[in-house]
Amino acid sequence: MSERLTIQSYFKPLSQVLDVGDPVWKAWRIMKEYQTKHLPVLKDEKIIGIVSDRDIVQISGYNGGQSMPVKDAMSLDPLILMVTSTMDEALHAMLQKEQHHAIVVNTNKSPCGLFSWDGAFQWFLETAQRNPFKFPVSN
Repeated sequence: MSERLTIQSYFKPLSQVLDVGDPVWKAWRIMKEYQTKHLPVLKDEKIIGIVSDRDIVQISGYNGGQSMPVKDAMSLDPLILMVTSTMDEALHAMLQKEQHHAIVVNTNKSPCGLFSWDGAFQWFLETAQRNPFKFPVSN
C-alpha cells in the first residue's frame, strides 16, 4: 500500500525560508513564530542547506553567534523530496541518508514543506487503525 501513497498528506507546509545571508537571530525568530525546528536555506532561489534549532543553539555559543549569517550554522546537502514522492521512497531516502527530516519541493523545485519522522509515524498510525494487525505472542 505504501508504494503508491505519496507524502503529500504527511508533510508540514512550509511558511518561511531563509536566504544564505540572513542572520541566525532571524532564523530563530521565524522558528519560534511558526513553530518549526527546521528551515531551508536558499541562495539565488536554490536550496543549498537546512538549518535546525539545534544548529542555532550550537553556533550561538561561538562568538555571539546570533549575528552570524545562517550559512555558518546550516547543514549542507539536505535531503530533498518531491511532493509526489511515495512514502516508501521518502522512508528509504531518510534511512539511507540517516536524516530525520527532508525538504519537500513542488514540481517547480520550490520548497513547499518539511517531511519528518513525525509524518511517517502519523501515516503508520493511520494505516494501523485502518488495517489492524496482530503481533504473534509467544506463550
